[in-house]
Amino acid sequence: MIPSWLQHNYQQLQQLGATGQLHHGLLLLGKEGVGSFDLAYQLTLDLLCMSNGTQACGVCKACTLNKSQTNPDFMLVSAEKDSISVEQVRAISDFFVSTASFQGNKVVIVKDAHALTLSASNALLKTLEEPNANRYLVLLSDPNAPLPATILSRCFKITLTVDANQAKQFIGDLGIDATQAWVNAFLHRPLCLKQWQEDGQLSAVESLYQLSQQQTLQSCHKQLLELFNQNTDYIDIFAQFCAQKLQTELLSNTLDVKRYQEKNQALLSFAHKFKEVKGLNLSLQLNQLLKQLSYL
Repeated sequence: MIPSWLQHNYQQLQQLGATGQLHHGLLLLGKEGVGSFDLAYQLTLDLLCMSNGTQACGVCKACTLNKSQTNPDFMLVSAEKDSISVEQVRAISDFFVSTASFQGNKVVIVKDAHALTLSASNALLKTLEEPNANRYLVLLSDPNAPLPATILSRCFKITLTVDANQAKQFIGDLGIDATQAWVNAFLHRPLCLKQWQEDGQLSAVESLYQLSQQQTLQSCHKQLLELFNQNTDYIDIFAQFCAQKLQTELLSNTLDVKRYQEKNQALLSFAHKFKEVKGLNLSLQLNQLLKQLSYL
């Protein structure tokens, strides 16, 4: 289901499809938790439907196969070991060249397109530059992630955003108090809250917020380490809370620019090291980070 804040984007794409103006290469730019994949997948269902309407009928052969995720005219590509390889892109080209099973459209969604390797990006250019008829490539990417200019220039780009009032309504419907400070931090990507609720992680995320607000962060080492060992995704969440706190302190003049830059860099370095360096001593690195963040 497409969230309310993306309905206008969906209607725009529907209109383009109805008038035969839908671009063969779409780039949806949105943060995790905005609903990029939900939008891309609904568009896919519409394009593969055999009813020739602007929206999937839900009953034709193609729609039936979509429900069981076995439609041979759809391909989903995502990163393998943090990257999308040239072999995966070549598979897209082969998929597009082959005849559609229902003599209609074929669609490929590429999640995390910013994970394309250089060679994969170059290979993808041919598909974008020489499109086959009735073939649609939908790329999903974080708006702040780097993408080659050659890819950007050959796609129809839509930046997906969230209306704050609609997000608050959505969060409230989940039974979550949208006025809480830690919840407000995710108004720009509310689907994250829904996922955490379904996974039973809301209390852990709230704990990360409370810990990030402590004046003596070094005393939180044990609790944070336990949480990070439970789920490494909590590292980025904690880093976001800390970054927002630093920004607030900077704007209120309780933290000077030099120390703000030092602490913010320490946060970025910590998250980067954990993702890039294998066998990292998490406890030691966390202890060093908390010392730097506690430094006045």
